[in-house]
Amino acid sequence: MIKSGRALLLTFIALFFSATAIAQEGHPLVGTWLGDWGPTADDRNFLTIIMYWDGKNITGIVNPGPDSSELKIAKLDSSTWTVAFEADVKDDAGQAHHLKANGKLDKIGTQTRTLAGIWEHDQGKGSFTLERQSGP
Repeated sequence: MIKSGRALLLTFIALFFSATAIAQEGHPLVGTWLGDWGPTADDRNFLTIIMYWDGKNITGIVNPGPDSSELKIAKLDSSTWTVAFEADVKDDAGQAHHLKANGKLDKIGTQTRTLAGIWEHDQGKGSFTLERQSGP
């Protein structure tokens, strides 16, 4: 009886720590985020942002590829789960625009958390929605 009680306790401890390890994903913004942005519900543009955390700063790339842009500013307020970021992005004609965005994280405890909010630049403003892609 003592052996089975000990085995049960060890199994419980192993399950507890494996569940804790799965939940520990690091910084909540790290990863690839896919979604869209636009001025109206019908006028949307595809958006990809890859964010990194170096232990002090959030860095990243907006729309990776030949016309990619670096995140100039990215800040997370973990007391309200709000995010602010800025980047200099190019439009289809190659014109640069300074983009500012503010959003709120949702579904924080999941691998596919979301970030949605408002963006603005010199050509207008609108909304954006992003979903973090789960890893392998």
